[in-house]
Amino acid sequence: MSASQTRAPRLVDATGGLRWHMRALACRSSLWAPFRRSLAHWIADWRPPAQRILLVGPSAGWCLPKAFLERFTHVSAIDLDPAARSLFSLNHRAARGKLSWSTADFFADPARVLADHSDHAVLLCNVAGQRRFHHADWRSCEAEMRDLRATLAGRSWASFHDLVSGPGVSDLWPRALESRPEGERLLRDYGLDGEWLDHLTADLFAPSQPRMILPWRFKRDRIHLVEAGWSQP
Repeated sequence: MSASQTRAPRLVDATGGLRWHMRALACRSSLWAPFRRSLAHWIADWRPPAQRILLVGPSAGWCLPKAFLERFTHVSAIDLDPAARSLFSLNHRAARGKLSWSTADFFADPARVLADHSDHAVLLCNVAGQRRFHHADWRSCEAEMRDLRATLAGRSWASFHDLVSGPGVSDLWPRALESRPEGERLLRDYGLDGEWLDHLTADLFAPSQPRMILPWRFKRDRIHLVEAGWSQP
C-alpha cells in the first residue's frame, strides 16, 4: 500500500474535516436540499437482503436519509475524520443504540474491513470521488477503483460518488442511465461547459451497470454530478 493511500486522521482536511462540516451545516437545508431529496429517492429503491449495513466514509451523515438507516438492525461505520462520529450521532440520534464506529482509513486495507463485516451490506458514502486527492497520480486512483470493485464482488453494495465537478449555477434534474456515461456527452446533455474535474471514479461500477446521475449544487456556482448505483450478488 503506497503512502498516498493511507493518512493519519485530521481535523482539517482538503476533502473533509471541520471545513466540510461547517459548509454542510450551512447548506444542507437550503442549497443541498434538492440533492438530498434525489439521494433519498434513489436509496429508497436499494433493498439489500442484509440486516446490517457498513457505511464507508459517512462523515456526519449530512445527506443520508434517516429512513434508510432505520431499515437495519445494526449500523457499522468507518471514517477517517475524528469529528465525524460525534456529529453523526447528533444528526442520527435514532441510530445511536445500534451504531458501532471505527475512526480509521477503509482504503488502507479494504479487504480486511470487508472480511470483518462479512454479514453487512456496504454503502460507500460519497467517498470514492475524493480518492483522487489522496493519490500521487491518476493511474493509481483508477486502479484502486477497479481493485475495489473486484474486492466487493459477491457482496450487496452501493455507492454514490462524485463523477465530475465544475461550474454551474442552476439546479439540474436526476438522470437514469443503463451503462457507463461518456463524460463529454453527459455534460452536453446537461447543457454544461467550462473546465470540469474528473474524479476518476468511472471504473468503480461495471461498464454495463445501470446507475443514476444525481446533480448536486455543492456551491452557488459549482455543480457535482454524482453517480449512484448498486450491485447485488
